[in-house]
Amino acid sequence: MTNDEIGKKIGFLMHYFLDWWTVWQQDNTDADIDAAYVKETDGGIRFGIQEDGTAIFPTARPSAKKELPANQGGENQIIDSETNPRAETPFYSKEEIESMPKLKDGHFRITPDGYHQVRYRRDGYDIQFTSKDLKTVKDKFREWVRNVNEAQRAAVPPKQKKSQGQPFEEFAERYFTAVKSTNVEKCTYDTQHRALELHILPKIGTLDLRRITPLTCQEVLNGLLSEGKGRTAEMVKCILNEIMRAAMGEKIIKDNPMNFVKIPRHVRQNGTALTVEEVRRFISACATSPYCKLFMLYLYTGIRRNELHSVQIEGGFVIVACGKRRKGQRQQYRKIPIAPALRPFLPLSERDLAVKNDVLTGNFKKLCPDHHLYDLRHTFTTRCQECGIAKQLVDLWTGHSDNRDMTASVYTHFSEEYQLREIEKLEF
Repeated sequence: MTNDEIGKKIGFLMHYFLDWWTVWQQDNTDADIDAAYVKETDGGIRFGIQEDGTAIFPTARPSAKKELPANQGGENQIIDSETNPRAETPFYSKEEIESMPKLKDGHFRITPDGYHQVRYRRDGYDIQFTSKDLKTVKDKFREWVRNVNEAQRAAVPPKQKKSQGQPFEEFAERYFTAVKSTNVEKCTYDTQHRALELHILPKIGTLDLRRITPLTCQEVLNGLLSEGKGRTAEMVKCILNEIMRAAMGEKIIKDNPMNFVKIPRHVRQNGTALTVEEVRRFISACATSPYCKLFMLYLYTGIRRNELHSVQIEGGFVIVACGKRRKGQRQQYRKIPIAPALRPFLPLSERDLAVKNDVLTGNFKKLCPDHHLYDLRHTFTTRCQECGIAKQLVDLWTGHSDNRDMTASVYTHFSEEYQLREIEKLEF
């Protein structure tokens, strides 16, 4: 647009305003009436602002004001000398206009045949509502504005919160799902995930990974050490180290805070076998226990706690799936000949073998407070050797690997007949 065109438009607007203002001053000499239709604001002259704050927005140049008869609109009507009678715009409360601004842009009027009408021709809309009843027109227009506002709000997607970093809990769960679940056995996964839930997430689960420092991790481990849980602290340290290394691989953190964490080495206490006298007392005590058969199975086979659910009885042998193996390795089974003292407690039902390990552990503690359930495995190993059964054969039954005697492990094969004869020696 050239400067000449701009000048012409400005001149036209100034001429139109002066002409409008002259007519206005001539037709409205009363100061109150002027205030009812014109108000000067910081942004210039604003039309249609009354003293109570409601608004009037005329659509044409104002002209002479005349009163209408009562049957043609009543008090709140003005007559446009050039067109038709029009209703005053501010039919809605200040609160409604603030919540639905489009209400103030509706143009109300009375048609020549006496109907009330409102038009809205903005933002691509061209609608009108007409009725003999003014309230009906007002309600219809209000409802239309409300529907339009709701549709517009529904079309606008919610604002995304600015990322606040990667919470430790979220990343840890991703790591366990993607890595742990596919690389370790289920029992190992369950044990480590439970340690995560009990000892790690309550302390640092909500923290941003980038805000976790060596001291933060050290405090988590110190809390476990203060409770005498050295073995648990070692497990938690390994879990934290794995997760932080994975976070480094994902470029979330630059350094692994676990590289600077130190805890004392936990000295594990090996289990102790029950003495002959303790075995007698234990057998006598568990005679009335509903789990007596299972305790006898542990005592006379030396199976691991997590191997119970795979037990099968076949041809004078107890067959179990080896519970100590890595993910992806071929499942191996071992056969343990049935000792004479175990035979009275067989067979075992599916219900017997379905008992949870934690239930057996708790009930064993009640019967034998000074030992753990795993000590029955040590008792079996010890008593077999005391009864003169070869160590290589006992290792075969218990699933022990002995790398120091590789020749015997590879080249020694024991027949089933020999094993059945040897188990007869086991009496305690």
